[in-house]
Amino acid sequence: MHYQTLDNGLRVVVIPRQNAPVVSVAVTYGVGSYSESPTNTGFAHLFEHLMFEGSENVAHGMFDKYCSEAGGDNNAYTTFDKTTYYMSLPAHQVELGLWLEADRMASFGVNEDALNVQKNVVVEEINQNVENSPYGTYSRVLSRLAFAPEAGYSWEVYGDPKHVAASTLQDVRSFFTNFYRPDNACLVVCGDVTPEAALPLVHKHFGIIPRGTLPLTQKPFHHDFRLGKRHQRVQDTIPTDSIFCSYHFDGYMTHEVYVADVLCSVISDGMSSRLYKTLAYEQQIASDVNAYVDDRRHTSLFTIYAVSNGAEHSCDAMYESMWQVLADVVQNGITERELTKAKNRIRTRIARTVQRASGIADEAAHQALFFNDPSRVFRLADDYAAITAEEIHQFAAKLFTVDNEVRVDFVPKELTA
Repeated sequence: MHYQTLDNGLRVVVIPRQNAPVVSVAVTYGVGSYSESPTNTGFAHLFEHLMFEGSENVAHGMFDKYCSEAGGDNNAYTTFDKTTYYMSLPAHQVELGLWLEADRMASFGVNEDALNVQKNVVVEEINQNVENSPYGTYSRVLSRLAFAPEAGYSWEVYGDPKHVAASTLQDVRSFFTNFYRPDNACLVVCGDVTPEAALPLVHKHFGIIPRGTLPLTQKPFHHDFRLGKRHQRVQDTIPTDSIFCSYHFDGYMTHEVYVADVLCSVISDGMSSRLYKTLAYEQQIASDVNAYVDDRRHTSLFTIYAVSNGAEHSCDAMYESMWQVLADVVQNGITERELTKAKNRIRTRIARTVQRASGIADEAAHQALFFNDPSRVFRLADDYAAITAEEIHQFAAKLFTVDNEVRVDFVPKELTA
């Protein structure tokens, strides 16, 4: 692995993997929905679409065409804290991938027509995935309940469709200038390539891009932004009750995210997990029950959800049974067998990631951008291996409290005559 920072601030990682004649190129920018203002939300996700609309030397519609005709594919995703663009190409086409990414980093090529098209696309995506989808408004409700309005996590990644629809060309041009700059990005090239071959190409295409002229500042996050002991009931077009309970813990810049990951696996991974065994198998009050870790840079959420097995099983009944499981973990901890099983599951997940050049590139970009250490991608399994049952026990006792809880109940919409 080779890691360096160019004079313009761009972090560059080259990771040789000669097991297949393929190369993955990933560019991660340190901008997500957290970077937005409360009155202009949804810009980070909108930009995920706009960055495919053309740049100085790549006309509208040609980015995908160049990539696919070279035998490659590409995509992007947006989170609260970052936006990542990635592509996979035959190894001999690596310079094409670098040129395409450099050109759209160097120049804002979106015109009024392209902006209007993508605004409509994004608003329709919000309508489909949020407004008109069962449980689609959950993230929006949770964000408003769990965080103070001034916190960058108090709105979901999609943002407000009204803000997206009202955005102007000047708005998005300013967003590009502020955040789409080499000193706010990391480039990873992974696959059938060597640093000796890749670095001259990187300098050729990216080295000429000037660093940003405006100060690159991070919005502050305060512990008081986290709100607990909150509960809201939402009517939705669903057949039975469903419940979501979230609990605050530290962001992924701390070790807590690994502890949370192991605990989540213990209580929710598979049919032998504690939540499934209690709510679905023994009590048969839930048709589906699970948990996940929503890790973010400044603060994270540990979320448990359950879907009722019938109209006779209410949110309150599922909540009571769920808390029986959590209270047992808080009081008695977990067993060594559960710990080993959870670690093995996580180790398997990590192995799947590092088996693919695209997986390595994505994770290495994250580790370089936020930790300034891309090699962490190959040490993740060690971080999990060091976690003890007592550490899990102490974390659960701190995590699972009513004062730290945000609860959202989804109930069937009442029919009117």
